[in-house]
Amino acid sequence: MPQRVLVLYHYFARYRSAIIRELIEHGKHHYTFAADTHDEGAGIKLADDIPDDRFVRARCRWLGKIMLQPRALSLALFGRYDTLILLGNAQWPTTWLATLLGRLTGKRVLYWTHGWLTHEQGPTRLIRNTFYGLANALLVYGHRSKCIGIDEGFDPAKLHVIYNSLDYPQQRDLREHHDAERVAARRKTIFGDNDHPAVMTVCRLQPAKKLHQLIDAAAACRQQGRPISLLFVGDGPELEALKRRASDKGVHAHFFGACYEEQTLAELLAASDLCVMPGPAGLTVMHALAYGTPFITNDQLDTQMPEFEAIIPGVNGALFKSDDTDDLAAKILACTATPELRSEGRRVSVAMIERFFNPAVQRELIDRAVDGLPADDLFAARRTPPVTSGADPCSAP
Repeated sequence: MPQRVLVLYHYFARYRSAIIRELIEHGKHHYTFAADTHDEGAGIKLADDIPDDRFVRARCRWLGKIMLQPRALSLALFGRYDTLILLGNAQWPTTWLATLLGRLTGKRVLYWTHGWLTHEQGPTRLIRNTFYGLANALLVYGHRSKCIGIDEGFDPAKLHVIYNSLDYPQQRDLREHHDAERVAARRKTIFGDNDHPAVMTVCRLQPAKKLHQLIDAAAACRQQGRPISLLFVGDGPELEALKRRASDKGVHAHFFGACYEEQTLAELLAASDLCVMPGPAGLTVMHALAYGTPFITNDQLDTQMPEFEAIIPGVNGALFKSDDTDDLAAKILACTATPELRSEGRRVSVAMIERFFNPAVQRELIDRAVDGLPADDLFAARRTPPVTSGADPCSAP
């Protein structure tokens, strides 16, 4: 019998629209969503297409990083729901209280959370583990998080890996119907009329992304007589410094500016051989792979985002030694060494999104957790044909 499920967040970012729509239209259970309709200056585009009969406004009040959400308490205590799915942030007192009220009134409580990104120590470890222990189960983004949770003594059956997703139905449609001539024209205009590897990055141009390392890696490739061309899509405080660095090092770099139009982003990614993020990489990994563009990021897993797990090193991208631009250069050149490697990388990139990182898979995994079934780490793997493995094309020559 379908359960009544409340999904409670501070706000729903626009990229969540696809999974919300999937849960409403195809979910096994009846999902209602509660959140604020403002982001308190975070500058994030919010989902604005949740049907009125499936949405409850729950305003947030912020005291620095601490968030209070009074309506969450009344929904947990008096709401006619069987299960609560709460954003699992231990810094928010309201979530602790809503969890306790939900459990006391017979509701199951699940936390939707990144989970553990690293092995923590001291008070942080104690608080996080105590908080997670209040829930009936966790919905985490990746297998690394689950492994750390198991190390911390949590029951594997209660740690559900649900991955993450963007609007893959839209991305798939754009990928399958793109104009090949337009993509070729963009590549020629941006990267030049040559066969040099075309490498792009798309993000806010800020220090945390370490984008200067991409320019330094391109300079190292040039010194080896194997030049590459770069494309930066985005704006931010590092823009002028990156332009100067590229000019000083003789690196061919095109700065496209900020872009929020999905068809244009699809064409830019399709025109590129690789997408690279020297700093931590999150949703950008899935964005690139959805259009068949392999991804390279750093191997410092304690500071990485869970989406790095979509990268199969040596197949659809690589993990380079963090802050080592020579290794980044080697990985770029190895991943683009031959047309055959580029073609296989594109195929496997799409296969990873089809297999794991899409709203349909995420919805099925959430439904299973709501059902109270034990976590099944192989569910998504059995759901679709396995990815074809290959040699290690990203090993440095």
